[in-house]
Amino acid sequence: DRKEVYLGDDNSLTLTFNARNEGEGGAYEAELYVALPPEADYSGIARNNESLTQLTCSYETENQTRYLSCDLGNPMKAGTNLWAGLRFTVPRLKDTHKTVQFYLQIRSKNENNSQSEAVYYNPEVVVQADVLLQGVSRPDKVFFPPANWKVPKNYGVEQDVGPAVEHIYELVNNGPSRISSTLLELRCPLRIQGRSLLYPLEFFTEGPINCTTDKNMNHLKLKLQHISTESPILALKADEHHVEKRDVHKTQLAHLTNLSCSNVECWTLQCSVGLLEKGTTAILKMRSRVWAETFTERAYKQYVMECLTRFNVKKMPYVIPPKHYPSGQKKVVTPIVWNKPDIENSVPLWIIVLAILAGLLLLALLIYVLYRFGFFKRSLPYGTAMEKAQLKPQAASEA
Repeated sequence: DRKEVYLGDDNSLTLTFNARNEGEGGAYEAELYVALPPEADYSGIARNNESLTQLTCSYETENQTRYLSCDLGNPMKAGTNLWAGLRFTVPRLKDTHKTVQFYLQIRSKNENNSQSEAVYYNPEVVVQADVLLQGVSRPDKVFFPPANWKVPKNYGVEQDVGPAVEHIYELVNNGPSRISSTLLELRCPLRIQGRSLLYPLEFFTEGPINCTTDKNMNHLKLKLQHISTESPILALKADEHHVEKRDVHKTQLAHLTNLSCSNVECWTLQCSVGLLEKGTTAILKMRSRVWAETFTERAYKQYVMECLTRFNVKKMPYVIPPKHYPSGQKKVVTPIVWNKPDIENSVPLWIIVLAILAGLLLLALLIYVLYRFGFFKRSLPYGTAMEKAQLKPQAASEA
């Protein structure tokens, strides 16, 4: 059921055969003889098809040759025509052979014509690997304006630059064959017309991968979050960068949306990946900072920063060359999204002030009306000192 077997794989395969007795008499003690190559193992009768005959087979060795003997009938009657299938695995392939060979033959105890012509099955030995490159941005988008960030006078620590971004790339060998040497290249936007875009800080690797530091990697020697010392030439370089301010309305950046290596200057990180067995990975983690000053000068304009990673497998550890060397690429994007104010739900300040003044005026009017109606006058009980003072002159006049 297959013409190729792959180095590094278990290579399950099924040999389906048709055995016929075209003679006029029966074939006594007829059997199917199958000689196995050293790389293969017998795993059983194929049972996935009801039309296939279920045979009885034994696994034997003769003169260091392993073979199967399957009973075809005693006798195998004239005109018999049967289909059957045998399952094998080929896990012990060697790259010194371009093919493996199975040998099949019908044998019987007949005095004349006691065996059929031999049939050979020779699947080709192939080197092949399915290599996958995956990538992700953390966070998946960067929101502006950055919280608790202001344009610094001098860039001294990485937090001065802007929001942090981490890209994670994973090279996966899904096999079946191994790969021994792969070139991995990462390119990300650096600047456009002197204005910084994505500032590279540092990288980390896991697995058999080594990367060459790019000259732009933390070229301002900023103090990283996990570094306790600071470079003495930091202030000078930061000032040099700060002088590069340009008229933001006349730059090419004002007309772009996607920032990729096709339209801006990029920094490059080159990595060499070593031996990857089937099912193993190599991981690259890249830490950067979005240069916030560049984007805050263009408030509410959306951008997408594109990083592109490519891989090319250069070598595979076999004598047999592969039919093709795996290659591919992965684009990872980091959108810059502005949090626009909710104009529909916001209340202008002048309306708030006017409402407060109107409320105070209404309160004053209410107090005046209540005062005019005597709400604030308090009645005194009869016989108080004031009433007595008013009654004395009245009593004297009556007398």
